[in-house]
Amino acid sequence: MIEVPRELRNAAGEPLRVLFLAPYAPDAPDYATKPYEGNGGYPQYHHSIYRLLKEIGCLVESSSKPYAVLHARGNVDYVFSLLNRFPIENPEIFISSYCEFAGVPYLGAAPNIRAVAEDKWLLKLSFRGLGLPAARGIVVNRGERFPSHAPEELAGVPAFFVKKRFGAASDCITEANIASSWEAAAARASEIMALGHDVLVEEFCPGIDYTVPILGGEEPLLLGFVRPGSDRKEGIITGDLKLHDHLGYAWAEDEIAPKIREDIKDDMRTLWRALGPIDYFRLDYRIDPATGSRKLIEMNICCYIGKSGPFAMGAKRLGFSHGDLMKSILHYSYARQIGHFKNHASLI
Repeated sequence: MIEVPRELRNAAGEPLRVLFLAPYAPDAPDYATKPYEGNGGYPQYHHSIYRLLKEIGCLVESSSKPYAVLHARGNVDYVFSLLNRFPIENPEIFISSYCEFAGVPYLGAAPNIRAVAEDKWLLKLSFRGLGLPAARGIVVNRGERFPSHAPEELAGVPAFFVKKRFGAASDCITEANIASSWEAAAARASEIMALGHDVLVEEFCPGIDYTVPILGGEEPLLLGFVRPGSDRKEGIITGDLKLHDHLGYAWAEDEIAPKIREDIKDDMRTLWRALGPIDYFRLDYRIDPATGSRKLIEMNICCYIGKSGPFAMGAKRLGFSHGDLMKSILHYSYARQIGHFKNHASLI
């Protein structure tokens, strides 16, 4: 069950001081919603999270600039960062790494775990190393020559899926990422590599996309099974669909066989033992109803947590509000880290 504190307090018993960071987080002095810059609904989403943090009783400072975290130590109790993308290599681990250095509790997971989750290839290797079902694949780094023939790992695969090795929000994913031949996979990979990205080429998994929202705690809590809407080829979630033409989510527990639901719960426990603690995370699957097979596609940390998303949907079905959900996440995250940082010998 979700544990919701009555109030969010720091170690001194005062209201929790939070630094909110996000690409479209409101900035002083007006803290208004940022103008639309062609990036989907992120300005409205980030402003809604800013308002929610205030509504649940936090004292909130807000910034869209990653360097704002340099002033966190001594000025705030907690860093709530959705600042997952800015123009450096692998930006997702910058905030958590600095917070570890400064001794300030923060949202998400330890930097090394976050790094694994953001590297789709290392994540797939981790899945398979833990005995979890994941697609076979290979990595081709930018600047390398793309193999002229499918390697042994992908021999006999009827179709392929090509994606960036790093990054979130379905960047560079279109229907063309589904390749019916090695030649088509090579062509799409070359286009992505020309943009400066490493690529992951893996077997295409037929089926339906499902997402599984999970809350951290003494034991992780699976909030339900959700199907994101898609009208694209093979039901994939493309970048434009995710950012500009979102078709919403449907509650999908009854669509998944009971045996598969139990298997997914076992997957969650296995990942938690290996990679936890994590404040909240999402597992994405492709499930083939014809064969009953499931394939783990990704694990996302600090992912979408808006009112219309899978986490709020799952909390609502359990009788909890969006604010309750947020209070629960912050309470668990702050409590699990404050002891870790209590005797932190910071270098700053």
